[in-house]
Amino acid sequence: MQTSPRLDRVLVENRLGRLPLSEKQREREERIIAGTQILMTSDNANPVTIRRIAASLRMTTTTIRRYFIDVETILAAILLRHLRATYRAITKIPQDAPNRMALQRAAYLEVTRHPWGGFSESHLLFLRRRHTLPDDLAKPIEDMRQVIGEALGGEHAEAALGLLDTLHFQPHEIEAMLATYATVTTETAETAAVGWASAHHLETPTPPKEQRTAPATTDPKPAQPQPPAQPTHTRYKGSKAARRQKRLQARAARAAATTLTAASTPAAASPPAYPSPTRNN
Repeated sequence: MQTSPRLDRVLVENRLGRLPLSEKQREREERIIAGTQILMTSDNANPVTIRRIAASLRMTTTTIRRYFIDVETILAAILLRHLRATYRAITKIPQDAPNRMALQRAAYLEVTRHPWGGFSESHLLFLRRRHTLPDDLAKPIEDMRQVIGEALGGEHAEAALGLLDTLHFQPHEIEAMLATYATVTTETAETAAVGWASAHHLETPTPPKEQRTAPATTDPKPAQPQPPAQPTHTRYKGSKAARRQKRLQARAARAAATTLTAASTPAAASPPAYPSPTRNN
């Protein structure tokens, strides 16, 4: 099975490590990333290739591939840098700040949007092209996105990211919708729990405040005799064992009825004794 050159390079660099870059090489790498981002966010319909990147930066394709083996690797580098910058921005909010999540969401909007409206170039690429990456490059990006989402919305991470990445909503509208979403989610969870309990013939769960403990009884009712379980297969019905089973069930039912009647009905007082009349001779 033939592997891609990207995976081969990752395998070797994970084992041996990447060679350190000089200052000039870092500047060249940054220039490649910035140039690729400009080409990918332009309105040109031509696909972005290594040859096109090299031509726009006045470099050779060999120079480009020395730093990045293919275009997908450059795109992954752009998105990872953008997500790391976003994470640094939202984690600058102090831990003890009041309403910290709302402040972090405001910082997220400041990083991902232009002051005059619209998404930044790197965030636009993140929204449009992260799904086109192969699995080995997409996993760290999705993991980083999940971390940012949990910081912005807690258990409602996907809802928070979906609202923040929509241009039609203003910050105050996003906050109002997230508050409503949290309330609706709680009510929906309670309704689902009640429906599940009803479907399984269980007692409806109640909130902790409404739970009441029944007082312990000093005179518990005697345990009722339970008839043995009856097999349900067709061949068993109509046999001697089935008739005997029905007799046992009827006997158990009569015994249970007698026990309940005796327990619920007070003992009747015995009639007074009268002397028997004597016959006069």
